[in-house]
This record gives sequence, C-alpha cells and structure tokens, in this order.
Amino acid sequence: MCLALLGLSTGAGSASAAPGRPAGSVTAFDGLAEAPTMKAAAPVTGVRSAGTGARHDYNGDGRSDLAAWYDYADGHDAVRTFIAGSNGAFAAPGVGWEAPVGHYWVENMKRLTGDFNGDGVGDLAAFYGYEDGRVTLLTWLGRGDGTFATPLHSWTAAPGNWSFDAMTAQAGDFNGDGRDDVAVWYAYGDGSDKLFTMLARPDGGFGAHLSSFQRAPGDGWYVNRMKFATGDFNGDGRDDLAALYGYRDGKVKLMYWAGGTNGGFAEPVHGWESTGWTFRQASLHAGDFDGDGRDELAAWYDYADGHDAVIGFRLGTDGKFGARRDMLTLPAGSYDRSRMKIVTGDYNGDGRDDLATLYGYADGRVKTITFTATSDGDLNSPLHSWESAPGNWTFSQVHMMEGYTSPTLLPYCPAVFGHGGWPQEAEGWKEDQIRAANHPRGLAQEKSWGAAGVEADLRLTKNGGKAVMWHNRTTYGLSGSSDSISELTWASGPNPLDGRTITRGPYTGETVYTFREWLDSAKRLGMVVLVELKVETKEALLSSDASVRETAWNEVLAPIAERIASQEIMIYTHDTQLDTELRSRINAAGLSAALTGLPDWYDVVDWQEPPPPASGNYASWQRALDADATRLATSWTPGLTNWMNGRCV
Repeated sequence: MCLALLGLSTGAGSASAAPGRPAGSVTAFDGLAEAPTMKAAAPVTGVRSAGTGARHDYNGDGRSDLAAWYDYADGHDAVRTFIAGSNGAFAAPGVGWEAPVGHYWVENMKRLTGDFNGDGVGDLAAFYGYEDGRVTLLTWLGRGDGTFATPLHSWTAAPGNWSFDAMTAQAGDFNGDGRDDVAVWYAYGDGSDKLFTMLARPDGGFGAHLSSFQRAPGDGWYVNRMKFATGDFNGDGRDDLAALYGYRDGKVKLMYWAGGTNGGFAEPVHGWESTGWTFRQASLHAGDFDGDGRDELAAWYDYADGHDAVIGFRLGTDGKFGARRDMLTLPAGSYDRSRMKIVTGDYNGDGRDDLATLYGYADGRVKTITFTATSDGDLNSPLHSWESAPGNWTFSQVHMMEGYTSPTLLPYCPAVFGHGGWPQEAEGWKEDQIRAANHPRGLAQEKSWGAAGVEADLRLTKNGGKAVMWHNRTTYGLSGSSDSISELTWASGPNPLDGRTITRGPYTGETVYTFREWLDSAKRLGMVVLVELKVETKEALLSSDASVRETAWNEVLAPIAERIASQEIMIYTHDTQLDTELRSRINAAGLSAALTGLPDWYDVVDWQEPPPPASGNYASWQRALDADATRLATSWTPGLTNWMNGRCV
C-alpha cells in the first residue's frame, strides 16, 4: 500500500461548524436516547475478544498503528494515519479521511478508537455535541488500508437530555462479544455519577445505552480528578475500566471496575495508593506489556527534578492493582511530558504492547517515538522515526486517537478566606469604607459570597485590658471622639470603646466586638478564622510592666485556648519582634495548631475605593490553582469564588 505524504499548514483553531450534523451517510439511527434502560447484550459471534489481536490496527497487518485527527487552520479536518513497521517505527502519515471546511468543531468531539464491528481492523468513533444540545455517536469504519469510510450515525440524545460536557468516553469490548463498545462516565449536575455502556452492533454502530455503576451526590466523586484507562486486566475476555484518582489531601489511588457479561461494570476495587505522587504529573496508560494475555497499567510520571519514569502496575489475585515496578527511567531533560501525546499499542507485532508518542519540539518539529516492550514487560530505549519539518505540523492541532480518554484535569478549589479591602493609596484611610469582617454581619456576608474563612485584625485596648476586633489604629470610622484604640478602655471610664458604631460603608450601624464574641460568631457560621495580631499591640504585649504584659497575652491566648479543641483558629503577625514572642507563647501553651494552615495570598491588585475590578488578579489566581494552593486569602471574595467556578472542583 502506498500512503500519500501530506504537508500540514500551520495556524490555530477551526472554522465554525455548519448547522446540522457532521457530513456523512446516515446508515443507522436508533432514535433519541431518552432514559437509561438496562439491556443485556445479544449473543454475537465475533472474530476477536478483549486482549487478542493488535489494537487500532488500521491496515490489517497485525501491528498497531496511529491515527491523528488534525484540525486545520482553515477549518477543514482530516484523519492522518501513521502505519507501523516491523520494528515499531512509523511511516509518514497518510490521508485516512477528510472533511470539508465547516463540518466539525474539534472541541465538540470526544474521540475514540477501537474495533467496533469486530472485523479485526481498527475503527474510529466520536461523540459529537451540537449547539442545539443534541449529542450523537458516530463511527468511521476502517477499510483495512489505513483509510476510513464516511461516518455512520447511530446512538443520539435529544437536546436537553444528555450534556456533552458531562460525558467522559471510553472504548473496549466490555461484554466480550468480539466488538469494542463505548462506555460513558456521566457526571450529573447534582454531583452524582453513573456509568453507561453503548454496545456495538455488527455494523459498527451502537445500540441503546445501559447503566451500571453509580454514585450518589454525597459520595464526593469528581470526574475531573480521574485519569482513565481500559483493558482486560483480569484476563476474562472482557475489557474493564481503571482510573487513577487524585484526592484533595494529595493522595493518589488506583481503582478498577470489572466488566460484566452485559457490558456493565461492577463496583470499584481500590488498590495501590501513594501520598508521594503529584496527580497532575502522572498520565495513565494500559496495555499487555509482557504478553501474558492480561493488560497492565503504565503510568508515565514526570518528576519534579525533570527526570521521567514509566511505572507499571498489575492486577493481583485479590483483584487490586499493585505490584508497582519501574518499566523505564529517563534522565532529566530527556522529555517534556507536556509535549507528548502517548498512545498504547503493539507497534512491532510481537504480541506485547508498547508505548508510542507524538512529540512536539520547541522549534516546531513533530516526531513519532516508540518505546517497544521487552519480554519481561519493561520498555526499551526510544526509537525515533517520522519527523516533520519545523512549522509543517502544528502540535496543538493534532489530536491522537486512543481507546480511552480523561476529562480536563481540574485542581481542587482552595478554601477562600475573605479579607475586607483597605485602600492602599496615599492617605487611603480617608476613603476607607470599613469593609473588614470584624463583626457577625461581615462574617455572614463573607460566607454568603462563598468564603470558608475570614482574615480579621485583633487590637488591644489600654494596658491590654481587652482584645477587640478592629482594623484601624484609631477609632476612625466609629461614632464618638477620635482616639487611638490603645488609649481607650473597653467598658468603663469616660470614653469607652464598647457601644461605638460604624458610621460609613456597607456595615454602617455595626458595633465593635471583643475577640471572644467574634470567635463565637464565626463558630456559629462554621467559618475558619485567621487573626492578624496588629503591630500596635506590642505596646502592651511587650510591655516592661509584667502586669500589663501578662494581662494582654491572656486576652490574646485565653480565647484561643478555650475554643481550639472545637474551632479552627489561626493567628499571625507581620512584626518580627512580636512574631518571636507569639510563637514562643503559643507553643508553650500547647496551641501550636494555631500557627499552621495559613492561607496563601495571590492578590496583586492594590485595593482602592471604589474597588478596582477583580480581573486584575485573574492571572495570579490561576497561578494559585496551578500551584495546588489549598487556602487562598483575598480582598475580592465574590470575584474569586465566581472566577473559580468551572476552573476547579
């Protein structure tokens, strides 16, 4: 067979899709996918079963090949096929199939590869999400020469029935009939999850869906924290589903759902776990790397020091993934994982699966690289083959076809700590609108904006007599005469602080609260508190008068000691001298937990009145998510919580 070489133009994006369904002949249509129904697979005789034959073999020579969906800058699309040679190297890509300008939006597709009609030749499939809300499953049957037939349409969901964005698609022979099926992990808007299977028909289309595994909203599964792979891990002739799950506490875990005779899935079995992995630095792959007839998992791990490793896991007799082993180790600088698109397959036809990748270099070159498997299931040194000239292929526009997919990785949303903005410009105090949550109304407002905690300021009245929650050094913004807080008594004397009310801003009419009162208000609202011990308090806290000094420290520490067993309280100060004494006394009192867990600050815009837009912080907030920040303090609480929506889970 001769495959035509094709030079691919550069550019980004694709043209808008034309109205209606993608071009292609409609050879089968099952109607609307209204509601899940349980349906057992009819007995069908196939030519292959899970774990036999080379996966995605597009020319029928017994070796796996690669297929890539290319999204051209002018809006047309094409499938490019890379045929593998006997040593696992790849020939230049040929034209597998093309679509004219405007027929497809690549971002509206969830692509898969598999043998969907059971003829031993690899096919392609994709869910397509239309602008009107319809979702359709299409199949491109392999012709056996590296090309594909026009797509047929089978399973379809009516507008408003299935949400395209809620679907994560997988392929595999889940009922063992010799044809690969399609499974969908569906994440409902209420937080529940369910697995559906669309069984493949002899024509390569798909029948009505059946449902199996499901989880209620309260179980707390996040599909965006899962990396999937499919394979016959237990050797029963049916493909199964596996996933690496990244937990909020930093732990990662492998789990496995066995495929059933009807194409559904059993409850998950939890296996290997680690607290030493960073979830975002691992990618999950599946294949029979040692040729024993059972698929294993292989995780490509990008270590922080720059070196890479492929880590293998086998399913044990207890039904759990374990037996961790190193399959390949590469020194720092060898590869940048973000420039790799990895696909598993038996590329040299020796009965053992290998790893192959399309690699995008910084200079614009694109290259195919193969890591063939050894007889013991390890991986050989990389074999480089086809390579494009710089600028001929645009790496970001290439979408490799694999038998399993994972959703866009989202980090966990950090807990937000609200901090009332204080003007930073010269003489900004004159514009201060007293926004700090130093009182119950402010605490409730921050909670309504989505804050899990607040940062507020602690000051001391005269001679350390009372710890109070107030952000200004003076009574500016309060009723009554203007005085330094440290010169006023709390409730006695001619000019007490108690009873004064806020005279400006959103909390006009609120009063000043003691530290104890404020802590109790926060506890009733279920909010974590971060207390800043203001620098002016050291007049009393570091006083040479022992009576004043101990009275002041008792006002600071006793309320914490009384509550810390049932309430999370953190305290800090910006003053170096005061910080040393604070830490010493906190630790001596057995309250060291109050010094840990402080949120990070990523705001970069100085607060002004009126408040500047939160958008100036977006880039820095994104850096916080990329750094997996667990707690984030901000003066823009509603701006941050709204911005995080859809960017984290």
